[in-house]
Amino acid sequence: MAMSFSSGLTRYMFAAVPARITTGGATVAVILLARTYGMNGKTAGALAACLTAPHILGPVYGRWLDSNTDPRFTISTACFLFAVCFQVAVLGFESQATWLSVLALLICGTCTSFMMGGLSTQTVKLVNDDLTSKRKAQSLDTLTYGLGLTLGPMLVALLSELYPIKLSISAVMWLPVVAGIFTLCLPSLASMQRGEGAKAAPSFKLVISTIKGSKPLRLTIAMTSGASFSIAALPVMAVYLSEAWLHSKESGAYLVTLYGVGCLCGAVLLMFRPLRSDALILLRNIGVLLFLTLILVLLSGSFSMGLFAFWLCGVINSIFFAVTLAARSEYAPTQGAAQIYMWVAAAKISFASLGAFVTGLLVDFSIQLSLIFSCCVLLGTLLFCFLPKINRP
Repeated sequence: MAMSFSSGLTRYMFAAVPARITTGGATVAVILLARTYGMNGKTAGALAACLTAPHILGPVYGRWLDSNTDPRFTISTACFLFAVCFQVAVLGFESQATWLSVLALLICGTCTSFMMGGLSTQTVKLVNDDLTSKRKAQSLDTLTYGLGLTLGPMLVALLSELYPIKLSISAVMWLPVVAGIFTLCLPSLASMQRGEGAKAAPSFKLVISTIKGSKPLRLTIAMTSGASFSIAALPVMAVYLSEAWLHSKESGAYLVTLYGVGCLCGAVLLMFRPLRSDALILLRNIGVLLFLTLILVLLSGSFSMGLFAFWLCGVINSIFFAVTLAARSEYAPTQGAAQIYMWVAAAKISFASLGAFVTGLLVDFSIQLSLIFSCCVLLGTLLFCFLPKINRP
C-alpha cells in the first residue's frame, strides 16, 4: 500500500532537493572550471556535454529500475559515486589532465540519470493511487527541479565570489552524499508494492514499436528534443554573455540562477493554475512562447536585460517541461509507461548534450551565432511538428 502523501513526499523532498541542487549547478561549475583553467569554448562545451551524454542510455537504466525490487540502494549508490567522481574531475582540471576530467564527468553523467529521472520515476509510488495525489506528487517533483536550477548556480556563484573557485565548487558537489543518505531513508518500495504481483517489463522492441505507432508520442519526443537542444545553450552561453555585457565571468552563474528562479516560479504557478488543455496543443503553444523568449535573450543588450530574459526563459521552460510530463503520462500505455518516460528523458538529455556541444563549437566564432542557431533549431522543430503540410500521420 502506498505511503500517505505527507510522509512519503516529505522524505522524497529531502532526498530530491540536494540531488537537484547538484545537477542544477554542475554545468555552470564545469564551464567555470574550464574558463578558470584557460580552456577554450570547444573544450568547455565538450566537458559540459559529458554530464549529459550518458543519459542516452536512460531506457536501459529505466528497465533496470523497473526490475529492481528496491531501487533505493541503486539510486543512493549513484549519489555517492557522483560526489566522489566530481572531485576527481576537479583534480583533472587542476592538473590539466583533460582525459581524467572527461572520464570522471562521464561517470557523473551516468549517476545523474539516477539522481534525476531515476528518482522521479519513483515519485508516484510514494503516494496513494488516486489521480489527485499523483498530480500533487508530480508538481512537487517539478518544484525540486526548479529549486535545484535556482539554488545550484546560486551557491556556485556566491561561494566562488567569497572563496577560491575550486574549493567552492568542490563543496557544492558533495551535496549528493546528503541526497544518498535521505534516499536510503525513503520507505521501502519493495514492501509498499507487495500484492501488486510481478509483471515482466516490456521489451525494448515493444516499447519502440509503441512509440513508432503513436503520433502524439512521436511529437512529444520531437518537441522535447528540439527544445532541449535550444535551451542547453543558455548555461553554456551564460559565462560568455556575462563577459560580453561587461561583467565578470563569475557573474554568468547569476544568469543561470535567474533562469532557475524562473523555473521555480513556473513550477509554483502550475501548482496554483494547473494546465487543462490537450497536451499536444500545449506543446505547440508553449513551444512558440519558448522560441520567443530565446529571441529575447538574443536581442538583450545589457546584463540587467539578460537577467530578465533568462528568468522568463526559466518560467516558460518550466511550464513546457510540465507539458511534456503530461504528454508522457497521457499518451503512454500503462504497460511500459516508466520505460517510455525514460525514453523521452533520454531524448531530452541527449539533445541537451548535443546542444551544449554545438554551442561550445560556435561560441568561439560568435556569441550571437550560437543563439541564432539555437533559435533556428527550435523554430524548425515547431514547423516540422505542427505545420500541416510537413507533419503527416
